[in-house]
Amino acid sequence: MTTAAALALAGLWAVESSAAGQSCLPPAPLGGPGVADPFKAPDPKATALNEAGKVLYRQEKWEEARAQYRAAEAADPSFLAPRLNVACSFVRQERFAEAVVEVRALIERAYLPWAREVLEAADLGALKVQPQMAEVKQALSQAALAWGAGLDESVIFVGRQRAPLHVPAAGAGEFILNPHQEVFAFLPATDRFRQLTADDGHVVAMASSLDRRRIAVVTAEKLLRGAKPGDVMLDGVALSELTLATMTRDPPIPIPGGVRRLEIGGTPHGFIFRLEGARLSGRFVVGAGGRLVPLGGTEPRSAGSVLAVLTPGGALEAPPLPIAGSCPVVARDISTPGGGRAIGLRARGHSARTIGARFGAGLAGLPLP
Repeated sequence: MTTAAALALAGLWAVESSAAGQSCLPPAPLGGPGVADPFKAPDPKATALNEAGKVLYRQEKWEEARAQYRAAEAADPSFLAPRLNVACSFVRQERFAEAVVEVRALIERAYLPWAREVLEAADLGALKVQPQMAEVKQALSQAALAWGAGLDESVIFVGRQRAPLHVPAAGAGEFILNPHQEVFAFLPATDRFRQLTADDGHVVAMASSLDRRRIAVVTAEKLLRGAKPGDVMLDGVALSELTLATMTRDPPIPIPGGVRRLEIGGTPHGFIFRLEGARLSGRFVVGAGGRLVPLGGTEPRSAGSVLAVLTPGGALEAPPLPIAGSCPVVARDISTPGGGRAIGLRARGHSARTIGARFGAGLAGLPLP
């Protein structure tokens, strides 16, 4: 057993042995950044009102459209799409100051995924050349710091947001992957979730660094299946790293060719990536310029702890993970009654709790559908 593994196991026993104490998990989500449940479907009434607002929006009936959007917000305060639509309606009327108020409220409530939506929404385009855009950029920077605060005390995992696009169970071919998965953080002290990636649902694996300051994220676009049994690879695979405190994401590093297996290891100095692929194999670190640098032959193969393993069948189950902080918990990959994967939590004086059970969640990732 490595030193890191021994320390983690000691922490696991320490947390579990204190289970008789008073629970630190709040009975209901507290205030602060994040949402109470990122996997909950919006209230049908709210979605209907939002759609009604879109009809009026296309007719340029701005006040009437906003009335429907506001009603949608009231029907389901966790449904945030109407707020972006309100901001767009103000921009269309060149009421930029009012648009900025809506944008600020949106990104403060849920920096991700809405920061990306704000930057990419076509109907907010006119705002980007206005003086008020400086205020938006400042708000984005402030929201990023607030979003990244305290994540070293969170349970970080891959969660599936809705039913995935299933790959046929048999047959050779090239299949599009869309498991609808992103990286999330659950903060036990506030009982809130924060989304950490916005990769159009293509996240297939992740790992937290040993100091819990950065995460490695793996995305994939396709599954390649040959005619022979076992001839299966992931394609369009890319690696990137995210600094949590600032929510700064490094540019993705594409992996050429298919990938049969990818291990993410952790050392005090960062991540080690061990690849088995059609065109690239070996052990690598990310070097200057965002390039994969092969490790020298003198590096021990056992150096570092294995944090995550990705295969064409998806991410393998991760070992139990103790999380220290103001509300220490132990997180585990568990099986759901339907045969899926979710995360079980245990905190002091609190019975076991499950997160991500609706569509699936895993500490390193999930099996691919």
